[in-house]
Amino acid sequence: MKVAARTTVVAVAVLVFVVGGLYVVGRLNPAPTAPVTTDILGPENGEQVSDYIARATRSLEGTTSPNSARWALVSLSAPVSVGAAWDLVGSRPRVMLSQNIFNVPIDRVQTPTVVVPTGNTSESFSASVQVGAQAVMSRTPGTPRAEQVNDVAARRLRASCSCLIGIVVRADVGQLRSIAGEPGVRAVQALPPDALAGLLTVIPLLPSATTVVGPGPDDGEVPAA
Repeated sequence: MKVAARTTVVAVAVLVFVVGGLYVVGRLNPAPTAPVTTDILGPENGEQVSDYIARATRSLEGTTSPNSARWALVSLSAPVSVGAAWDLVGSRPRVMLSQNIFNVPIDRVQTPTVVVPTGNTSESFSASVQVGAQAVMSRTPGTPRAEQVNDVAARRLRASCSCLIGIVVRADVGQLRSIAGEPGVRAVQALPPDALAGLLTVIPLLPSATTVVGPGPDDGEVPAA
């Protein structure tokens, strides 16, 4: 009986040691916090445009410190040239330029939208339109009509058309509010401060979307160039 009792005591002591050791390891090596991967910049499919614009406006409100840098999507009311977009955001202090969004408008024709990286120099910002043209041409068309649309869109982008519809930036809330008040800016939506670069999804707001976000008509004639 004494042997059995001693065995039980030893077993309990070993169990306590193991559990205690695991607790210490857990305290010294806590599990890393999973990164946020569900952040979305832009409207949801089927969302009312007015609701999205109101939601974007609210994202710049609240008690957040004006000096807190945030990722944000700047949506324009109409397509502009890269030069006009640079004048809007490029010369601002404490604004990091991340991505430019291009869409070539053709009446009643669905055209590809591409999101391409850019930098904080006028040269890289201007060059992004050529990167956009390459991105369009690298898309798999699927149908002869889509191939024709891609060809026309790429040609116009290579000619530096006024086809920039949005910009992804990182800036403090004060700067974002200032950008939101500029003529030609339709909406500025900011993400929470913990959003991480490379782990967010960008859904552009097309200038042609006026009521509900979704695919537009695609029954128009595709021009030759």
